[in-house]
This record gives sequence, structure tokens and C-alpha cells, in this order.
Amino acid sequence: MKLVIIGKGGQGVIFFSKLIAQAAIKKGTSVCSTEIKGMAKKGGVVEVQMKIAEGLSGFVRRGTADLVILLSDDLTDYAQTFGEKIFTFTKSQIDDALKIVSSRYINTFLLGIFVKKTDLFSCEDFIKILDDDNKKSFIKGCEYVQS
Repeated sequence: MKLVIIGKGGQGVIFFSKLIAQAAIKKGTSVCSTEIKGMAKKGGVVEVQMKIAEGLSGFVRRGTADLVILLSDDLTDYAQTFGEKIFTFTKSQIDDALKIVSSRYINTFLLGIFVKKTDLFSCEDFIKILDDDNKKSFIKGCEYVQS
């Protein structure tokens, strides 16, 4: 699977991608990835390209991504250059996340939403690798989808 994760500096794009990679590796799947940080400290674009179970390079050519995960909805045009299938978090989901968990754990909450809405991983895949605080936030994200 060719996966691209795009957001802005401070949104936890790299942490989000590392958790996905760890979950895939725990399942015995190979993972290659590359990070493009650019002006991350100034709110610039952060992009992680990842291949799960294919190839020896993490580089994903434009137009070939199986899935693009978008953490910042104002980057939709850029995300579309990688592929047609884009997973975006709604403003409502992000606003609810801010009310439910500390801002420090929003990305694990959103990861819970992503996992429940896609069939790429199970919640159990992440519960095994997260520390206690992130695990609580992740579970709340999973439960949010069920409610």
C-alpha cells in the first residue's frame, strides 16, 4: 500500500505516521517511509510518504498513492496530486477532539477515528504499541466513531 500523510507543522504528522509504521511492523509487514518537513516550525507543510508491504523505497510518485491522509483540510488541492482517495478529518471531528482530550493527544484521538473508519488496521494493533495516555486518547477516538 502506498500511503501519504500530509499536514502542517505542529499537527503530529510524523508521530501519526510512526504509529502507523509501528503497527504495520508489529503485524510482520515491511515499511519504508520518507519525511519531508520543510518549514514545519513555521506551520509549513509536513509530508510523510510510506509504502507498506511493497518496494524498497518510501518514495510515492504523484498520482500513485492508494490513500492520502490529510490532517489539514486547506491542503486538499496538494493532497489530490498524490491520489484520488483522500481521508480527511472533518472540522466537527477536530472540534470534538479538542473538547474530549487534551490538545497534546489530539492526533492519537484522530488516529482512533481513522482506524475505525478504515479497514487497514484494528484498534488492537495500536493498543499494543501506545503508552497509557496515548492509549486512552486513541480508545476515545475509536469509541467516538461508534457513538
